[in-house]
Amino acid sequence: MMRFFNSAIYRRFLLALFYVIVAAAAFNGFYAKWRLNDGHAPHSLASMVDGTAYRPYVYRQLVPAVANGIQALLPASAVERISERLSEPRRVNSRSGLAMRYPESEAMLRSVTLRYHIVYYLTFLALLASMFAMRALCLRMGASAPAATVAPLAVALLLPFFLTEGGFFYDFFEVLFMTCAILLAWRVAPESPARAAARLGLLALVSAAATWNKEAFFFFVATLYPLLRLSLPRLRAAGVVGLLMFVCGCVYLALRIRYAGNPGGTVSFQPGANLFYFLDPGNWFRTEGTYGVALPKGLSAVMMLMIAGAAAIGWGRLPAAFRQHVWVALAINVPLFLLFAAAGEARNLSMLYPSLLGLLAMAMMVWMNAAAPSPEGGERA
Repeated sequence: MMRFFNSAIYRRFLLALFYVIVAAAAFNGFYAKWRLNDGHAPHSLASMVDGTAYRPYVYRQLVPAVANGIQALLPASAVERISERLSEPRRVNSRSGLAMRYPESEAMLRSVTLRYHIVYYLTFLALLASMFAMRALCLRMGASAPAATVAPLAVALLLPFFLTEGGFFYDFFEVLFMTCAILLAWRVAPESPARAAARLGLLALVSAAATWNKEAFFFFVATLYPLLRLSLPRLRAAGVVGLLMFVCGCVYLALRIRYAGNPGGTVSFQPGANLFYFLDPGNWFRTEGTYGVALPKGLSAVMMLMIAGAAAIGWGRLPAAFRQHVWVALAINVPLFLLFAAAGEARNLSMLYPSLLGLLAMAMMVWMNAAAPSPEGGERA
């Protein structure tokens, strides 16, 4: 029995269990804060799955399209039966149903409830999968196994803080796609031409799906250039980035044409909003209800102090190519944030999530090593 508890299989079981628990806590923190924007017609889930949401929100159609597709595969009688059970609290067998716990949500709408539940659980699974992908990325950066295991937990729990001034299901898929794209771009071992072509082809598919999920991925692919340079000559790496941007642009153009008649605009242009936000000292100490408690907002002095500490400790330990990725992400994301984000909308700095992950992993590795007992006894200095 002791051999089993010390086995790799049992350790993987514990890892999966802990990740599921933390993902559930983080996802509940998001859902309790924002739901799926229930009742907000410009970007509610009901309007997203029906294709009537305002632009630019309606462009983010990957998950609604999957939900619509799953429902279309089912017989109409099955959809009606399942929808009736999901939307009627008295017919829910346990208190775990959304209709029982959140009777005011769009999960109560018979016409939407099945697709609502599909999006709800797919979003949770995207968060969970992103945590495993983040762990793989931390290990690729050179973090120790303990630090690589803990850093994704920290990022997942921080996400509800950064989903301030708004939070959407596609934010979680964005984290998953960005992490997977970095892993695919960052080759760590020699490979055959066929394998390299397959890897880059998969990267193109991931980029297309990521743009279907959120059009900002068009810009994120440029941050992959320093990682592609590890295995490709300068011109070929630039050519891959150009091809990925072309793929993303085609997906985005198709979405723009499809929803050209929807209300709203192509972008939400808000230049200067965040400049004035940060000039007001009071905004650095604002709080927001997260995890059911009034806690610091995503862009607050507390969060900036946390990020500054991780950067001070972890920056020099990041691989050189990943540091270049961080600089490119900053150069792209910060201007976009200043031009298009609402005041204090931390989620629009999402291209920097992988950067924060890397800094936290490296800083945690240092802190864990410092806390480990020295051979002479006691803690290391």
